[in-house]
Amino acid sequence: MNTVFLLMAEYEKAVLPLDEICESYFGCTPKVAARKAASCELPIPAFRQGNTQKSKWAVHVHDLAAFIDTQRQVASSNWQRVNG
Repeated sequence: MNTVFLLMAEYEKAVLPLDEICESYFGCTPKVAARKAASCELPIPAFRQGNTQKSKWAVHVHDLAAFIDTQRQVASSNWQRVNG
């Protein structure tokens, strides 16, 4: 199954609010995630959903899917090295 399609099925949108996904995928609170987004410290690109400093941060579903797939590939390689 394609990760992008699974994320689209779960969230029903292509642009995902950072505060909805940060704990599940980045292991941090919305406040920490927003700070990391502002300083480009997240593992994927984030952008504001508006033109003001108070606009909420968001990520694109394709970027999150690529991140998840990369993390899985790294974990699989590590597992193969230990168990293969």
